[in-house]
Amino acid sequence: MELELRLALTGAICGILALASPSGAQADVPAPAVFKERCAVCHEHPTGRTPAREYLLSRLPSEMTYALTRGIMKQKAEGLTPEQIAGLASYLTGGKPVDKLPDDNANLCRAEAGPATPKAEGWSEWGGNSSNSRFQPNPGFSLADLPRLKVKWAFGLPGLAGEPIVAGNMVFASSRLGRVFALDAATGCTRWSFDATSPVRSAVAVGQAGQTVAAFFGDQNADIRAVDAATGKLIWQVKADDYSNAQIVGSPTYYDGRLYVPVTSDDEADAFDPAYACCKFRGEVVAMDAADGHIIWRGHTIVEEPKPTKVNSAGTQMFGPSGGGVWTAPTIDPKRKLVYAVSGNAYSTPVADGTDAAVAFDMNTGKRVWANQALQGDVWLYRCEDKSGGNCPDKMGGDLDFTSPPMLLTMPNGQQAVVAGSKGGTVWAYDPDNKGKLLWTSRVAKGGMGYAMWGLASDGQAVYAGIPGAAAKEGDPPGGLTALDLTAGKITWHVPGPTPACAWGNVACDHRSPSAVTVIPGAVFSGSVDGYMRAFAVKDGALLWDMDTATTYDAVNGVKAFGGNIDGAAQTVANGTLFVNSGNSTATSPHRGDAVLAITVDGK
Repeated sequence: MELELRLALTGAICGILALASPSGAQADVPAPAVFKERCAVCHEHPTGRTPAREYLLSRLPSEMTYALTRGIMKQKAEGLTPEQIAGLASYLTGGKPVDKLPDDNANLCRAEAGPATPKAEGWSEWGGNSSNSRFQPNPGFSLADLPRLKVKWAFGLPGLAGEPIVAGNMVFASSRLGRVFALDAATGCTRWSFDATSPVRSAVAVGQAGQTVAAFFGDQNADIRAVDAATGKLIWQVKADDYSNAQIVGSPTYYDGRLYVPVTSDDEADAFDPAYACCKFRGEVVAMDAADGHIIWRGHTIVEEPKPTKVNSAGTQMFGPSGGGVWTAPTIDPKRKLVYAVSGNAYSTPVADGTDAAVAFDMNTGKRVWANQALQGDVWLYRCEDKSGGNCPDKMGGDLDFTSPPMLLTMPNGQQAVVAGSKGGTVWAYDPDNKGKLLWTSRVAKGGMGYAMWGLASDGQAVYAGIPGAAAKEGDPPGGLTALDLTAGKITWHVPGPTPACAWGNVACDHRSPSAVTVIPGAVFSGSVDGYMRAFAVKDGALLWDMDTATTYDAVNGVKAFGGNIDGAAQTVANGTLFVNSGNSTATSPHRGDAVLAITVDGK
């Protein structure tokens, strides 16, 4: 996955020591001097997981403030005054004005909420359903209404990550700053908030925890939680994997009283250190009882357990096979009693067949039933390009993980297929009735490391893919949207990304469209790194509507919310509302924002 998905925001600031003893002093030291003396040694010469100075420029001051006051850098910032922290946060992010972390108690709802029970017209998990098709058959507005769509309310949430999830009259939003909010869908007022103390990069999934409707989510420490969807009270918390680098980035999938949790790791970053014993982690899906969180089974993408292989140039014992992390939401196949997942690259040799693969697990036991590897030999570690020795592989792969969750789709001829997209710019379709045999493959973009397709969508007639980089056809500008025939994978149409002027000017005005797409009858919603949300006609790709979300909003929670790059999993549609995360880019960009937007017909 992209570098930013491997870097914990809580560890985003390295080497910042206290400017003064806990008693105060040196409050007049300017931020540039503090950075030069205390920070430059790490950020101007980054190693391991330490981000470069340029990366920090892309963040919001509130994210830096979080790392210094509540995150892993809290101890090293001991003794700093609030003014010092504010000044340093602004300086690290390029002089941005200091934004405020949202007050959990701002704009609390006064009236009782209705039940948060998932309904057909809602969007209660990442893909809209356990098949991950991202299709909303009952949007609550028509194609004729599209020109009248306007922002009804905005909510400011720095570090926003998981797409808005809708169940009943409630909207759930998550943040890399470790916060999960439940909002009223009609007004945006706050029902409750939950502090996970660790980044929550996945979307919430809503389902039954025994007799209680719960919101389930994972965090960067590999903890999975169930909280009461009505009150935010913790029901249970369980670590999905005790491996030191394990983390949950993809969203859990709820089905029939169970939670299916994707687990990956941060070994790719730590393994750059030659003293790190690379690598012992194998990607997995963990099945948990939704009522109490106990683990029912654990299914690994790589069947073989890691064993000692060779000693690296630093004298450290290496291990393999490893890798195959699951970065995305699993998919459920009740008919065949299977759970599908797609995996990432290998960390070390030998390279197992469960890396860069579509994998099927037995729903009852977790046993791996089949795996179909899309790319062989993809061994990749962070910062090993053009380097040798240590844990760096002799031949580096392209880091071409599967980044789009698998979709279980029924073709017009009645045959089913498991369809997913990779960072290689390719869409793959597998036969679930024939041990995952490849049905078709289609190149839709010139992919590569960092060019993630975050999510495909399908209405049962076609597969729609946002283009994360250059289009497959020579001469087409970056970005845009492509439609594939579901039966054969043939490209039926492609529309290049529109290239309007960005709200912030020409600097870093990027028109790529890596964001997961969402389809309703007749239209596909696709966000772009230029800040625009657009709707295209499913029949020919004609542009039906667009909105520039990169502006400033008076948020309902009492802060200024900033729109910006649209990336990752950005939008959902439910109950007549298009919910959008504006500014959630995972890319190193100066135009991140923090706005959760509710967009309705006439803003009513």
